[in-house]
Amino acid sequence: MPFVIIIDEWDCVIRNSTDKELVHKYLQFLHTLFKSEESKSFLALSYITGILPIKKIKDEAVLNNFREYTMLKSRMFTEYYGFTEEEVKDLCQKYDMDFDSIKAWYNGYLIDGRHMYNPNSVVQAIEEKEYDSYWKNTSSFETINTFITMNYEGLKDDIMTMLSGGKVMVDTTSFQNDFSEIHSKDDALTALIHLGYLAYDETMLSAYIPNYEVAKAFQMALKSGSWTEISRAISTCDELLMATIAGKEERVAELIELAHDTYTSVLKYNDENSLSCVITMAYFTAPAYYNIVREMSSGKGLADFVFIPRANAGNRPAMVVELKYNKSAETAIKQIQENRYHGALSDYQNKILLVGINYDAEGKDKKHHTCVIEEWQQRAT
Repeated sequence: MPFVIIIDEWDCVIRNSTDKELVHKYLQFLHTLFKSEESKSFLALSYITGILPIKKIKDEAVLNNFREYTMLKSRMFTEYYGFTEEEVKDLCQKYDMDFDSIKAWYNGYLIDGRHMYNPNSVVQAIEEKEYDSYWKNTSSFETINTFITMNYEGLKDDIMTMLSGGKVMVDTTSFQNDFSEIHSKDDALTALIHLGYLAYDETMLSAYIPNYEVAKAFQMALKSGSWTEISRAISTCDELLMATIAGKEERVAELIELAHDTYTSVLKYNDENSLSCVITMAYFTAPAYYNIVREMSSGKGLADFVFIPRANAGNRPAMVVELKYNKSAETAIKQIQENRYHGALSDYQNKILLVGINYDAEGKDKKHHTCVIEEWQQRAT
């Protein structure tokens, strides 16, 4: 009677061993087990799972008689890669959890057109009744650091672009499905996709950070890695949010100045769009409490940033942030009021902060940023 062989974490040896001879022997063993003439007499079916696709040698899979389903292309198995959005909505309703918070923390993997959620984290959040990063063991930080600190041209720029909410093009075809065979920026990013630290947009052929939980993992990795200036800037994000809520205009301007000085080596800082990227990084930890919408349609135009408090936001107020380049923070506030951008929060009955931020390229004494914060009390209708 033919056998069915199932192997979990088939790639453990390849991922963890630096002994190339051992890896070679292991691959030979798998070849004998699954692809030899002898195997045809006893093998009915083989099912193997792991993080990595089957290793390539000279661009060809060692075991090319398998059908592969990966983070890049999962086809019929997509719905089994995690919790679907429908399943998460049902769980949130059953256990009285805020769906928007779950979505911000654990969603973001768009696989073959379907939104997938990290199942382990969703379950732990429900059991603990707390939205947090449940993917934060030491090996995670070390793994991220291994790849993001590699000295490949353009890699640091791409990491910063993704941290600020953007997507970057990535060629996934050159990756040899072996963490010891990283030869380019694209290989490093593809490795992070297979590990789940980046999501992949198959339509746009681009990578991005999928959710706030993974963003937190990157934050912790940067703190323990070699990107000291960026780590220092990220460590002030909580202070910036609290300073904004407290209406401390000068301190907000100072902290945004720090973010500007840190990120301008990577981002071209010459227009409002560039300022938007820096603001996203400056408020890096705010998504723990807010749904942040960029260029939100409201009133007579688009608000640059709208911070919408979620159920776990406590007494943190809603905020509308408008950016200006070589104008004035007062002009930004006036635009919010005249165009009624705060109308985007018409259903929100508590106070709303209107925040105007201006970057002056000719700023004196290296102080380029100014900030004005006003409070708007929404009237009940």
